[in-house]
Amino acid sequence: MTTLYHAPLTCSLAARFAAAEGGVPLNIAYLNLRTKELERGGLLYDVNPLGQVSVLELEDGSRLTETATVLLWIQSQSQNPEFRVDPQDPDYFQLLRWTNFCATELHKGLFRVVFYQEATEAVKDRVRDLAPLRFQMLEDHLATRPYLLGDRFTAADAYLAWFFVLSGNARLDHSAYPNLEAYRQRALARPALRELIESDRVKDKELDQQIIPD
Repeated sequence: MTTLYHAPLTCSLAARFAAAEGGVPLNIAYLNLRTKELERGGLLYDVNPLGQVSVLELEDGSRLTETATVLLWIQSQSQNPEFRVDPQDPDYFQLLRWTNFCATELHKGLFRVVFYQEATEAVKDRVRDLAPLRFQMLEDHLATRPYLLGDRFTAADAYLAWFFVLSGNARLDHSAYPNLEAYRQRALARPALRELIESDRVKDKELDQQIIPD
């Protein structure tokens, strides 16, 4: 079975969201992102020289890195036509658009700096000042649709939903955007996502990883 190297509550949780919604089975290899230690032994550096997740190990032993790529692979394996978006589908490039928006504008563009311990608060605040323009773009887009591609929850939504798991801890305030707030509540209320978030909170404490401190 394909293995996801997963640090609880980090971006690899988006891959678990996608797998759950798409009905794609994954073996989960837990790790502590702070120490880079794999629960089964060894280090994350053994599977990704950058020491980062997401990492997906396919059945032939090859590996995929980068959360956006992992999400697109997972959705391509789904047998759920309401979740999978095939390349010939007119929405496919919208899927790519929003998956990459989450990767570059939200995940790396915002989280990468505000969660970086060595960054000063002044630098973090300057990065937080970039958020409103991105939130307004999402606010306008979601004014006429419940999810990023319309009525269906896709891999792009799995990425955006994960952003909201940690956005409060990053002190990114999106409360002034009603469509975005409604989306956040809608996405995080999905039973599969809610269950995975709660189980990851437990595992985060068990590993003493402290992605979300008490």
